[in-house]
Amino acid sequence: MLSSISLRHMRVFVAVADHGTFTAAAEVLGLTPSGLTATIRQFEDVAGTPLFDRTTRQVTLSATGARFLPTARRLISEFEEALGDLDALSKGIGGTIRIAAAPSVLTRILPGVISRFVDEHPDARLRLDELNAGEVHEAVARNEADFGIAGEWHALPDIAFSPLFSDRFGVLCRPTHAFARRSAIAWSELADQAFVGLGPESGTRAMMAAQGSWAGDAGDAGGAAGSGGRGAGEVPVDPAEVTASPAVKRAAALGLPEAQMALRRANASERAIERVAKATLAKRAEDAKNGGRAADGSGSTMIDPIAQLRPIVETSNTITLAAMVAEGVGITVLPELAARVADLAAPGKLAFVPLCDPVRKRPIGIITRQSRSLSPIARIFLAMVMEQAPKMDLPAAIEWG
Repeated sequence: MLSSISLRHMRVFVAVADHGTFTAAAEVLGLTPSGLTATIRQFEDVAGTPLFDRTTRQVTLSATGARFLPTARRLISEFEEALGDLDALSKGIGGTIRIAAAPSVLTRILPGVISRFVDEHPDARLRLDELNAGEVHEAVARNEADFGIAGEWHALPDIAFSPLFSDRFGVLCRPTHAFARRSAIAWSELADQAFVGLGPESGTRAMMAAQGSWAGDAGDAGGAAGSGGRGAGEVPVDPAEVTASPAVKRAAALGLPEAQMALRRANASERAIERVAKATLAKRAEDAKNGGRAADGSGSTMIDPIAQLRPIVETSNTITLAAMVAEGVGITVLPELAARVADLAAPGKLAFVPLCDPVRKRPIGIITRQSRSLSPIARIFLAMVMEQAPKMDLPAAIEWG
């Protein structure tokens, strides 16, 4: 049975592959050649296939052995790392912390925290993964990260979101652009601008689509409460359902019911955006014939500026987006912290101007699994983030808590 294969078999297999002979591998491992040979034979018997091709002069990996070697190396490495973490945790001195976070968090917040943390906990190790919001939630759900720091996303089973801070949306443009001389810009003013943006896998795009003037909140510019620029019978678009990440699509393809449902809802929401965009453009054309007045005789028509922001260039990378803006391809919309990260890639070539009417913000929070407690060292690091981050030199408009 395959279950009888142990770490000892893996170590012997890798040693023979590395050293090319049973004798050399036995010497390195401190085994007798006969004992090592018996271990390899047992491994091959259980696997049901030769792992090595043997001649009188050399031992080489078989096709199966060559394909399995990377897996064996990974299993040994992960086992040794787990033992190291267990030893460190038992002594309260370290362990590995796996963190998945949005690019702006990794660039502007975590480096300062990590600098202090590694000084105080030299035996701890950190693994940082830069992911978009949806991927961060999924990484935590799959136990590929101890915790995440990113925006809100689809409601996933067993996942908790604890708000950390929020930052406002604004326009990123060249300093020579007319918008750069403004103190604030209304969302409705973006309609006729050349626009570049993040792709559908971005959590920022999802929040923009839901937070523009879909919502006819009382007090929002441009319309009455509840109208939201939707056509008759149109349903509101949930910000968490505007798009599905590649990970959700892969999970749906494998038959996971929750992922299939999320994908269906995401596709429906994407189609809703397209419908609203087409309806809005048609409405504008109709109202233009009426001298700028709505067809029903009212003085204005609801226009959804976010639905009309169809990028001429899309990218998944904020730095690439900044380069497009710096070269004058178009303007873009980003949360302020992300815009400051983009500015680092093109210093002096970009200007950030807050958006208003309405003011909208991106919530960033801590993503954890409800059923799994954090390790002691991960709790220490997370507490340091929450204690130290509000003291950093970050955009003044960020609101903590």
